[in-house]
Amino acid sequence: MKHWDSRTRNIRDGAAILPVAAIFLLLPPTILVFSAPVLIAGIPLIVLYVYGVWACLILCALLVAVRVREVDANGENDQDGT
Repeated sequence: MKHWDSRTRNIRDGAAILPVAAIFLLLPPTILVFSAPVLIAGIPLIVLYVYGVWACLILCALLVAVRVREVDANGENDQDGT
């Protein structure tokens, strides 16, 4: 029982941390690190960074949503243990 409680808590923590990580990764000071005049396959590095972070965030959000849905479907999200 304790294992499932910690798993549920970890999944919920991940769901809460994801938007904070997104904000940090997309703030101008972080993005400006990648504003060097570098081209990769003819695409500026900053564009690759922004779209790469965006795609990774969507993938992470999908994975977290699937895990949260699994936990909710199994009824493991009961806070009072009933």
